[in-house]
Amino acid sequence: MFMELLLHAAVFVAGLTALIVGGDGLVKGAAGLAQRLGISVLVVGLTVVAFGTSAPELAVTLTSGISDAKELAIGNVVGSNIFNILLILGLSTVIAPIIVDRALLRFDLPVMVGSSVLMVLLVGDGAITFGEGALLSSGLVAYITITVWLARRRTAAGEPVEVEEVEASGPEAIDYWLGGAAIAGVAVAMLADRVQIIDVASLLGALAGYLMVARAFAANASLVSSLIELILGIAVVALSARWMVDGATGVASLLGASEAVIGLTVVAAGTSLPEVVTSLVASARGESDLAIGNVVGSNIFNVFCVLGLTGLAVDLPLSPDLVGLDLPFMLAAAVGLWLRAAIRPTLGRATGVVMLLVFAGYMAIQMTRVL
Repeated sequence: MFMELLLHAAVFVAGLTALIVGGDGLVKGAAGLAQRLGISVLVVGLTVVAFGTSAPELAVTLTSGISDAKELAIGNVVGSNIFNILLILGLSTVIAPIIVDRALLRFDLPVMVGSSVLMVLLVGDGAITFGEGALLSSGLVAYITITVWLARRRTAAGEPVEVEEVEASGPEAIDYWLGGAAIAGVAVAMLADRVQIIDVASLLGALAGYLMVARAFAANASLVSSLIELILGIAVVALSARWMVDGATGVASLLGASEAVIGLTVVAAGTSLPEVVTSLVASARGESDLAIGNVVGSNIFNVFCVLGLTGLAVDLPLSPDLVGLDLPFMLAAAVGLWLRAAIRPTLGRATGVVMLLVFAGYMAIQMTRVL
């Protein structure tokens, strides 16, 4: 059993590490393409970057739904939202106190809570159907439209609007390390004859292609190179998501845990890594708006975009494991953050410690489910 577990874990690691590299390439390529087409930095920041950090969740959730690992799909969204608020924001707040912007308090936080409430209501019939997926997707369009409109109105009124500008640039050292980890996982799975050669060739080809293209055009990026980088990033994300889902479902079956629980824990943690990096670095640099804005925006996109688009592709039945604890817990975390910020807009280190303790208790419950 140990060797079987190790092989499934190797497939999971190969998918996860390649997924992170591909997600980074997707964001850089899309941002570079948008900027070279003359799209404003404001629109790029509010759409491309927000969507890019949620790309891993979208790829894994959509792949899970299509490949009949449907319990893992909703579990990934719920787990990511809990992970984002309690762990990522908790750690960010411990690093440095966060001041919640009034605009975030008045609009984005209520939208995050509203999206969570809507999700709980929609799954009341036991599944996310095509019509409900369409409703969630329309919420995404409405959120982006209103966000851009509000930002332009503040700009017209003379208020400064800070939006992070993402430049298309070459791969960093971490991308090569993650790529090496992906190759190692692929090699283990291939030697054990657990994957087909076409899957190996597709993933490694897309991964190597992205790294080579990104490096070759790092110093002199163009419209064409940004487009190629975007396409290869999407390819890596799509292909690696399948590996990650296959590895996760294999681990779940061996441990006797449900796919929903694996989605709530291991998969949710893995797909939330882009948010981890962004928020912790922003907090360390004193950019509190970016730290909390990244978490809130990601949670909104997870419900409206990830769950909505997946619901359009395939019906997602709700696992009974989620009803009693996880969905109410996700909603409670969102409401708790909104109320805490409304009472006092400065989130101090004590608040961060409480968040981390609550998250530790939640994970302890998940471990009892697995064991």
